[in-house]
Amino acid sequence: MPRSSSSRRASKWQRQGTGARPLEESLAGMRRYQEAPDGGWIVQEVRPNDSGRVYTCPGCRQDVSAASAHIVAWLDDGPFGTTGVENRRHWHKACFASRQRRR
Repeated sequence: MPRSSSSRRASKWQRQGTGARPLEESLAGMRRYQEAPDGGWIVQEVRPNDSGRVYTCPGCRQDVSAASAHIVAWLDDGPFGTTGVENRRHWHKACFASRQRRR
């Protein structure tokens, strides 16, 4: 007796039944380049997680919890944004957006 074809089974994508994932969710962890008067920035949005880590926002000097959505950003000092990676900082979204007004 021949074996049944595995093509009859639904793939994991078909079983989810939710359809396409929202674009915002797919792009959340991607890095982007942002040009500003204070230089070029590499910016990456970070989704909330339960790592328990706490960072200090350079904009307001308050705690940024890993459990809240925030931004990791660093100045693009070298080719491919590699020079500033050790200088990356965790910012509140509002603090990063208003950093020009604080100076």
